Amino acid sequence: MDISKISINRNESIKKAMSAIDHAGTRICFIVDDDKKFIGVVTDGDIRRRIIEGIDISRPVGEIANKDSITAKKDFSDEQMIALAKTREGVNEIPVLDSEGRLAGVASVSGIINKKSSFLTEDEKKTMKHGKERILIIGGAGYIGSILSRMLLGNGYKARVMDNLLLGDHGIKELYTDEDFEFMKGDARNIHDVVKAVIGSDAVVLLAGIVGDPACSLDPITTVESNYLATKMIAEVCRHHQVNRLIFASTCSTYGIGKDVLDENSPLNPVSLYARSKIDSEKALLSMVDDNFSPTIFRLATVYGYSPRMRFDLVVNTLTAKAVKEGKMQIFGGTQWRPLVHVADIADAFIRCLKAPIEDVRGQIFNLGSSEQNYQILKLGEIVKEMIPGAELEILKEDADKRDYNVSFEKIRKVLGFTPKNTIKSAVLEIRKAFDDGLIDDHNDKKYSNYKLLKEGNE
Repeated sequence: MDISKISINRNESIKKAMSAIDHAGTRICFIVDDDKKFIGVVTDGDIRRRIIEGIDISRPVGEIANKDSITAKKDFSDEQMIALAKTREGVNEIPVLDSEGRLAGVASVSGIINKKSSFLTEDEKKTMKHGKERILIIGGAGYIGSILSRMLLGNGYKARVMDNLLLGDHGIKELYTDEDFEFMKGDARNIHDVVKAVIGSDAVVLLAGIVGDPACSLDPITTVESNYLATKMIAEVCRHHQVNRLIFASTCSTYGIGKDVLDENSPLNPVSLYARSKIDSEKALLSMVDDNFSPTIFRLATVYGYSPRMRFDLVVNTLTAKAVKEGKMQIFGGTQWRPLVHVADIADAFIRCLKAPIEDVRGQIFNLGSSEQNYQILKLGEIVKEMIPGAELEILKEDADKRDYNVSFEKIRKVLGFTPKNTIKSAVLEIRKAFDDGLIDDHNDKKYSNYKLLKEGNE
């Protein structure tokens, strides 16, 4: 490990120390004096706690350094390092000092444990285990959030969900007993709820808001509050508390009607309030980027696939449900292009972003999907028909949805190494199996449609 990346002079600001922590990805920074002699440590948690107490983050970081931290000598063996680590629960990086007290290196406790695991009991490993990062998912009880929560837990994170449960909690109910899962009921428009949820979190994924053109058109005022004004407020809360990783779920609907293949620099041409609210949110987030605050924007392709909080107001899911339960599908128009992406692949991309070096994702926009899954609507119907033998496909001339765009996903592939694991064909079979297994009842029930649920609430 390059010690220059995680050491900072005591006279540098607290904000700069937090930037060093974010860049190094270590959650700790070593404080040195003008002669490079070790003074103490400061962690991301230390900084966030002092922010709550009201400290000015432009103050010198030396003022909040923990000078009682453990240190090791250059000639310490692995066994001596383990013995030292046992004295401080949760420590992962131990500063190694030379004979003059200067920082000479860093010992990784987790690395040593991996090498010497046979010498430790399970209780000792647990005591020495580095603390898990807690990821806050605002709007995490929904279609994407219920999948993301499970994948975060499976990848060694803690998952905290804040949601107003307007669409119910059946997507996350089974997670309540997991010790690494936490639910907080709250509204993304309420600053008190947001502050409580952000405090103690290491990164935020913002999924909350009204999703989809029909649902957004029901109540334009609430849409603007939920999709734009709430985003601005949440970002300000994160920035104040130095929770600098924020992933925002935008949409490829921002392209509206576009010619050729559209990338992240292509002109935006929204044809709905939903798309316009997302564009406004993107602009607000990008205006807040600084050396520390590092929002990332994902423009999601049209989502499909099974989720514990299922939706049947999405094209692939709807066509599959109709093919399975009614034996007949209808497509309006059919020549329109749509990019598609599986809900689990979205969660995978979010986790890749959380793990990526912060400088690679700060202030970046990524189209989230794959070029191989740009389809015309008619082709989607044909795929579903192929996978559900006997289902009929009817093409209607009416074309109520004017969106038509073909999107490039080269940036996310190159920067984050993202390629989808799921296909339309596998998802059709996945959804059919969910019907067969009794996981889904009446696909026309309002609980499977954002529009129907919100419409009922507005009546």
